[in-house]
Amino acid sequence: MSRLLGLGIDVGTTNTKVALVAVPRSAADGAVALLAVASAPTPEPAALDGVLRGLTARALTTAAQAATGIEGRPATDLAPLAVGVASMAETGVPLDADGRPLGPWLRWDGQRAAAEATALAHRLGATALFEATGVRPSAKVPLATLAWLAAHDPGRRAALARWAGVADLAALHLTGDLVTDHTLAGRSMAYRLPPVGAALPTAFDAGLLAEVGLRPEHLPRVAAPDAVAGVVRPGPWVQAGLRAGTPVAVAGHDHAVGAWAAGVRDPGSTADSIGTAEAVCTVLAADPVRADVARAGMSLVRTVAGRPALLAGSSSAGAMVRWWLEHEAGGRTPEDLFAAVATLPDEGRPDRVAGPVVLPYVAGRQTPDPDPAARVRVVGDRAGHDQVALAAAMVDGLALQARWMLDAQLALGAAADPSLRPDRLVVLGGPASRNAAWMRAKAELSPVPVRLVDCAEPVATGAALLALHRAGLLDPDDPPVLPALPGLPGGGPLPGPHPDADAALARFVRAARDPDSSAPTPGGHP
Repeated sequence: MSRLLGLGIDVGTTNTKVALVAVPRSAADGAVALLAVASAPTPEPAALDGVLRGLTARALTTAAQAATGIEGRPATDLAPLAVGVASMAETGVPLDADGRPLGPWLRWDGQRAAAEATALAHRLGATALFEATGVRPSAKVPLATLAWLAAHDPGRRAALARWAGVADLAALHLTGDLVTDHTLAGRSMAYRLPPVGAALPTAFDAGLLAEVGLRPEHLPRVAAPDAVAGVVRPGPWVQAGLRAGTPVAVAGHDHAVGAWAAGVRDPGSTADSIGTAEAVCTVLAADPVRADVARAGMSLVRTVAGRPALLAGSSSAGAMVRWWLEHEAGGRTPEDLFAAVATLPDEGRPDRVAGPVVLPYVAGRQTPDPDPAARVRVVGDRAGHDQVALAAAMVDGLALQARWMLDAQLALGAAADPSLRPDRLVVLGGPASRNAAWMRAKAELSPVPVRLVDCAEPVATGAALLALHRAGLLDPDDPPVLPALPGLPGGGPLPGPHPDADAALARFVRAARDPDSSAPTPGGHP
């Protein structure tokens, strides 16, 4: 059985990864294998192309050095058959008439455009905007960012010839064409969400863009869910190790790409994607009432294949872990602290129905019950709990926040489709394959059994997998999925739901809904 080589690029909030992946033609033909990864801190737009080409050359060199051949191919013949690019959403940069970036990224986490989002909501109606786009007006949506640009950086706005998202800019360098994916366009609040079963638009919405003085031709073309963006053009990328003419796909929003690669593709399947932020995504057969989704603080989206789905996000996942290490770990390394939590006996852990509750909100809560003022708090008596025990309560807090998002999401989905009954929760991202303490808490506090994806870079790997699929090189009816861990990271069985899980969730939700139940933990405002 031969495997196909694909290259996946993941431009994330914190880090950028390039992965060379060996992929069987179908799920029945074996496992997806991650052959080599090269990574670097995510660069600003002007440096993106050079950094990505350097990482590509490193990944290909690493793979060549590690093997004398892959399935009979000589080690020097490692050029991928397709390239996929995934990225963070709601982030972009203006381009000048020559396609050069004008300044730094305008990022999703900048919180600069709150006033502009409010003005758009007042002018067009918050409910009407959500009904049209599936996205709640907020400071992070690019439509509001473009309004902010006109008001606060008129020079850069006047020089804007095009607007590019992160993956779009990478694909522009690869192919010469400015193209995006509908999962990224759908996070902009400038792209209309069609009824279930209708074709996805191939352009951003003229009426919404007119609100910020732009036209659809200022933004990327939107590729269909089964289409590639273009092909690698001759030039520097060929020198980095790619072949001219290789298909390039804008794979899409990082969380959506990882979920699809992990096998979350059909109605009722659910993914929990963890990185700097965390996203819970449930695939549906029909749209719920859109106003109900908006009130819950969630988004109505389409999967990379075009199916309806609910997306719930928390900005405080990996970001919360970093905050805790800075403020509560007493200088302990993450490896030391989490290893201690993973081996903590049950009698050494805080009581889940009576001990301290950690609310993991570094910068507000998006959903459920949106509360932008929510911050990190330790609710209850800390006395008698050392650093390890409190860290155990912190990972419980992260797991309970994700469980709360999932339960609210399933209730919304069941209102539209009473048969919606997920049988497992697929967890992916770096912590899923490395952090046994966090995954133990997630499994014990989940309402359904958990499947952990055994891939250190699921988004980059998924981007390669999706590019091969869109290029028509994989079995269209049975594309491969990322493998699963047999137990916890590092060994040991994966526990099932804990008897106290529901009671712990109810207590967590009560604390989260009462922001005055305790003073903030020391240093509690990052």
